[in-house]
Amino acid sequence: VGDFACGTTNIDYSSTLYDEFQKIRSYKTTEFEVDPSGFTVRNEGDPDFKEVKIDLPDSWVRGFLQVNAAMALTDAPTAARFELHPMDLYNLCFQLRRRREKEGPRSLRYRLTPGQPVQIVLDPWGIVIDCPRSVFTGTREQEVRVWGRRRLLILERLIPIAKKFTVHLLGYGMPSFYVADLGDMSFTLGLSGWTANDWAKAGNFDLMAPRAQVDAYTSQAIFAALRKDWRSTPEALAAGLGLDRATVLGALGGWTQAGRAIYDLNKGVYRARELSREPLPMEKLRFASEREQEAATLVDQRAVNLATPRRDTQGHLHLSGSVRSGGRILQPTLQIDGDERIVEGECTCSWFQHNKLRKGPCAHQLALRIRNSRS
Repeated sequence: VGDFACGTTNIDYSSTLYDEFQKIRSYKTTEFEVDPSGFTVRNEGDPDFKEVKIDLPDSWVRGFLQVNAAMALTDAPTAARFELHPMDLYNLCFQLRRRREKEGPRSLRYRLTPGQPVQIVLDPWGIVIDCPRSVFTGTREQEVRVWGRRRLLILERLIPIAKKFTVHLLGYGMPSFYVADLGDMSFTLGLSGWTANDWAKAGNFDLMAPRAQVDAYTSQAIFAALRKDWRSTPEALAAGLGLDRATVLGALGGWTQAGRAIYDLNKGVYRARELSREPLPMEKLRFASEREQEAATLVDQRAVNLATPRRDTQGHLHLSGSVRSGGRILQPTLQIDGDERIVEGECTCSWFQHNKLRKGPCAHQLALRIRNSRS
């Protein structure tokens, strides 16, 4: 390995590149070369193959940023985390291959009881898969339902070499992440709430991320500290700079959305990683959803009436109030944890009644949050 530098190049994982990876053998040398122009594979005895860099559309970049925003929510109090033994994952994949559903619901339900083996229920048949090798070590009993389960078959080829799979569930119908421990390597599979849910349009998880107000000087200082070691935890950055954790998380969330940092789910750290050489056009990417822009407009029009905020014994902030919108008076509520993340909420608008938090908060909940941050 020569001189080390962090960077990013974007290539198409084509079938030809896949075929090059299949040529890797222990008895011959394989070299990879990554540079701004693309990715080169050199297999001994074969001609070089280069997958050239491609230009990415705004929708792809927006989706990539949403994946990072969703991963950063996995340590929220409402998220569930447990380890799944490779044989238990094999049993799940085996049942999926044996059956083909003809009607809904095509969901997967994880039953999690503290100190008990994980149970997985396959709908619509109601088949219960016991996972005796996978004990849930959390403290809260819950059942989490996810869709798009056949995408888990992507992990089948890793089962023989994986030591374990760590599963992160954000909640009902929300994204899930599966981290395969391969010893010297790890593989992270991120799945949206259901197959047809587009990361770039439907899942605005950056709107649920920490949003503490951080001035430009402090934000730059946090990013400089992150770049010093290329990776760090929010706690280490907060201790080193003498800042509170919420401020650090707010700044890191901003850098993640700017494409200059990523959240490493496997290691639980933030990494300084530039998505592009030039700054991203955030004026085009930031408002992919019109909800936050609508929320800011409602606040500017003084259509938001905020009740007195209160904090519970866990340090969670509870917001409630009323919002005038479309000739109606709506009643949104929000619960925000100590790291400035939205963990629960309600609203009387039709959009929220239909989607809950599966597509992020509604405009009226966001307006409530913006109004509180400005008070």
